[in-house]
Amino acid sequence: MMNLSPDIAIIVLHFNTPEMTSALVSYLQNDLDYPNKKIYVIDNGSDEPLACSTHRLPENLGFTRGMHEGYRIASTEADYDGYWLLNSDVGFEFGNDVLVNLCQVLFSNESYAQIAPQHNSPHGFMERAGCEAEAVPYLEPVATLIKGSVVKALGFWDLALTYGWGVDYDYGYRVRRAGLMNILTNRARITHREHRSIADYPKFVEAASGEMRSVLNEKYGDGWWEQTTTMERRIVPLILSCERDVSLTERFVSSYLTVQAGLARPLVVVDISASPGLSARYLSLIASLDPRAVVIHSREPDQDLYNSVQEAVNLGFQYALKEAGPNDLILFIEDDIVFSSRFLAGLKTVEVQSDVGFISLYQPGNGYGAREIAAGQFYGTQCVLFPRKAAAEIADNWEELKKYIPPGYDIRWSRFLGERGYKLLCTDYSYVQHIGSALSRLHGHGSHTSSNFVA
Repeated sequence: MMNLSPDIAIIVLHFNTPEMTSALVSYLQNDLDYPNKKIYVIDNGSDEPLACSTHRLPENLGFTRGMHEGYRIASTEADYDGYWLLNSDVGFEFGNDVLVNLCQVLFSNESYAQIAPQHNSPHGFMERAGCEAEAVPYLEPVATLIKGSVVKALGFWDLALTYGWGVDYDYGYRVRRAGLMNILTNRARITHREHRSIADYPKFVEAASGEMRSVLNEKYGDGWWEQTTTMERRIVPLILSCERDVSLTERFVSSYLTVQAGLARPLVVVDISASPGLSARYLSLIASLDPRAVVIHSREPDQDLYNSVQEAVNLGFQYALKEAGPNDLILFIEDDIVFSSRFLAGLKTVEVQSDVGFISLYQPGNGYGAREIAAGQFYGTQCVLFPRKAAAEIADNWEELKKYIPPGYDIRWSRFLGERGYKLLCTDYSYVQHIGSALSRLHGHGSHTSSNFVA
């Protein structure tokens, strides 16, 4: 179970802003709502000693090395669960529960490495998160909370970046290379009163940017900027939903929100083949998924419910292909599942070779008995990962394959891709569980509960 109140070392780095730092420290001590905190105020060789500092460095070591000294002091004193690295020029005008919310999100998932609240920033994405856990390429080092286990595994910021410029790009990239995530949350916001301790800012910019370019170019080569600031391959969710059982949708949405940080914003196809009306309650649930787009699919003329839903799936693929880039993956999801706590970790380990047609993250019943699935044995479309190329082949040939492959879409997907020479795979465990009601909303039979599900 998650530690609801992890032990957190708050490290404030101070340099020549006595009034601002003293006010911040007073707030952290008296008003910030968090039980298990200890505050370390590191005076980074200021001209005059700071009365509220806990430790004074003999000289100004620069931003990165000053913060590292704070981390070294705190980690020597105790084995903290997390380290909150705070600039002295931050403000808490949006509530006293910032650290509570940061901890609740960060420690809710083992794949989350570090987290930051929203704040004004030259990096526009830092100003607004789309959900409570949005995966981003890096975090501006203004108020970053890092798990202690992550610092032990990856080390601290690169001390060669003495000015602090580039530590965000470098550390964010190191986190992503380790299969972990940098999280921005919409559950917390602060303000950043920038550059108050820098006397000659233009001169600082010249020196800091030069150092950043030199260090990161040496580490990563000429393409360091794109490499460190760009997210790798995206996974674009395509969610098929309907309103036949809103209680089921509620369970799905609640579970989906725990894994959405590792996914791009979803495309939601709402099929109204069975019921043309949509309730406010249902629409509110769909909106809470923060979809990139919502597509409404109506009942196909002269088709029964079963065949109409087949067309809803194909419509979804057509829209998903417009959203997905050449290297992206499309994750088809039906809204009658819940996700394993290991879903994101399992997704990170999936290898998609050029000959793969799809990988099922769901195993109905006792599974398939092997990692490779025979084309004629596949069923259970609750959570299937497609390379863009394979998804495009299905969509481009949909009208033709319907003429000789019977429905449903699991049969059509598997047999068509099998004919084309693609491998059909499944993960070692079922990382989602089917929570279908007594009767399937589509097929009319019961739930294919997985015996291989890992909670």
